Amino acid sequence: MTTDIKTIHLLLIEPSSNHAEAIINALRNRGFAVRATQILTPEELGLILEKQVSDLLLAIPNHPDLSARQAIEQIAQFGRDIPAIVMLDELQEDHIVKALKDGACNVVSHKNLEMLCLITEQTINNLDNRRNKTQAELALRASEKRCTLLLDSSQDAIAYIHDGMHVYANRAYLELFAYSDHDEVLCVPALDMIAKKNQKEFKQYLKEIATNNDQHNFSFCGARSDMSTFEAIMTLSPANFDNENCTQIMIRSATDHSELEEKLKELSSLDTVTDLYNKVYFVEQLQKAQEKSIENACTFNLLYVEYDQHNQLKGEYGIAGVEKITQECAKWLSDKVNEEYKLARLADHSFGILIEDKSSQKAKDLAKMLCNEVKPYLFDIEGHTVKITFSIGICPIGDKSSDVGQYISDAHSAASRLENGDGFKVFNRALHNMNGNVDPLLVDKIQEAIESGRIQLLYQPIVKLHGEEKPLYQALLRLNDEAGNPIEAEQVFPIARIAGLGVKLDKWIVTQAQREIKTTNSQDKVQIFVHLSSVSLIDDSMLGFIEKTFAASKLNKKRLVFQFDESDAANHLKRVLILTAQLKAKGFVTCLSDFGADPEQITLIDQLDVDFVKLSDTVTEKLHTDAESMARVQHLLDEIHNRDKQSIIPKVEEAAMLAALWPMNVRYIQGFYLQRPSEKMEYDFSSSGF
Repeated sequence: MTTDIKTIHLLLIEPSSNHAEAIINALRNRGFAVRATQILTPEELGLILEKQVSDLLLAIPNHPDLSARQAIEQIAQFGRDIPAIVMLDELQEDHIVKALKDGACNVVSHKNLEMLCLITEQTINNLDNRRNKTQAELALRASEKRCTLLLDSSQDAIAYIHDGMHVYANRAYLELFAYSDHDEVLCVPALDMIAKKNQKEFKQYLKEIATNNDQHNFSFCGARSDMSTFEAIMTLSPANFDNENCTQIMIRSATDHSELEEKLKELSSLDTVTDLYNKVYFVEQLQKAQEKSIENACTFNLLYVEYDQHNQLKGEYGIAGVEKITQECAKWLSDKVNEEYKLARLADHSFGILIEDKSSQKAKDLAKMLCNEVKPYLFDIEGHTVKITFSIGICPIGDKSSDVGQYISDAHSAASRLENGDGFKVFNRALHNMNGNVDPLLVDKIQEAIESGRIQLLYQPIVKLHGEEKPLYQALLRLNDEAGNPIEAEQVFPIARIAGLGVKLDKWIVTQAQREIKTTNSQDKVQIFVHLSSVSLIDDSMLGFIEKTFAASKLNKKRLVFQFDESDAANHLKRVLILTAQLKAKGFVTCLSDFGADPEQITLIDQLDVDFVKLSDTVTEKLHTDAESMARVQHLLDEIHNRDKQSIIPKVEEAAMLAALWPMNVRYIQGFYLQRPSEKMEYDFSSSGF
């Protein structure tokens, strides 16, 4: 959500004052200013609906005096748009369906305050969009009325055509073509009002407008109803009339000053200091780019470019000095930037570049080139030579914002993330919405490590404690920052998930593990455990990706073991049940990890048909020093083995722990005591001595 404080007028049907207070505090911590009213009877609700406008209803389903359904119906009777979220004790499908049928817009877990805050934020955003849409429609209707009055009284001849036929013509247009009645012209095709010598040109312009929405001016000969003709200039432009896409025709005398007007318009779009386009013109081009991206599935990117030394140079050489640098910088950019791109000056020392770019790769390549080539260039101020560097922010143009100026703000926000300048960043909506919960510099380090290839897999052996050895390894991710320092693995995936990189990372790990198997000498036997994060478990493309990569690599499907955490499985049980069943049916191997961390989830090994079960290290870490921990581990192992699953104990770090595990009949162990993670799968399983 944004940093602006949003006020919510909240209605609460919650008998527990303590839980009501907890909800209010959670929303306030999320950045909302909450004005809450606790209501428990229809009379209290009626009084509130009469007195004030509320934004949201949070309700338990079955309060004895006022159920959620009753409250929703009462709100509807008042004609109010107040979305309702029902708080359920358990998110069971039949209860969810009932709440939605009763009129709730969403349901949440009564206990999960984080989920409640996220859905509340989403619901309030939807409510704001509806209210803004209603206001916009009212404003549009008022504007259309004013436009109709202006059209009727205009001295310019103006008409609208749809599929070649007139749908509207003002009085000046009727008089120009010698028609006395509006209904007469509605029966006449627009083509019949143009002399034959210009009809082909007219049809061509109509086709072009239908594809690119550009305005066209051309001289033509008009044909009046009395068979006389006249010379004039016609302006064709796309328009909307009575909710229909159509073409506007405006006709002016051939003796007017259209060329002068065009020249003045061109001059008004230029920046007086740099002779580049100015911000007003650039915003208009952003608007057109957004329209094209929506209508024609085009993709555009905006580059926000500013030089980092502005304040320093201003202090040394004053306003005149930095203006000179800005002029030289504009000339340098004009030489470097393709003429097809729109280049404009946006502020004192910042510039905008708009390019059509399907994948953002052109934008990244251009940003990289500008950063690299500006550093050695020598600029001159009053005989002094100076060098500058660029901070560049890249923002894709789409339909996410109704305010095109927001794209400039987003690109500037991306550029501002460069702590020391001299580089470029791509605007990340997920990062922008994290609202300070995660260090953005750490997100940048992770993203840069992925993009620049400072990412690798390490492998730690999983050794069989009893019986014949099998070469098993756990794949572990390592990312390094620019200085070569490792980024802590436990930080990577939570941040990657928030920043929208989780699935990308998981797919990279799967592919890299397959490559490593193909290069190792024991590829016919080795198995590698790869972890699937929560976002991959619910990603519809993951199963297809796994099948596709295995088909391409021609590896045995048992070579990778797909591992996922107990907590993720519990949170997305339905999706994980489907995924594990599909993996099993297609011949893949699976593992439930971090098992036993939540005693209530022990039934997961009954529900999920996995091959391996890896215990949680929080359960096993004290088994060699604490009798209660040992008993709990033995109980979990018995549960696993009774279901014919293979057990794994992780983080075996010392000999005492191994000694404690020996009589417990655990199948596999893993940890630093055996070997630290390494870049190669070179562990000698035959010499383990077990």
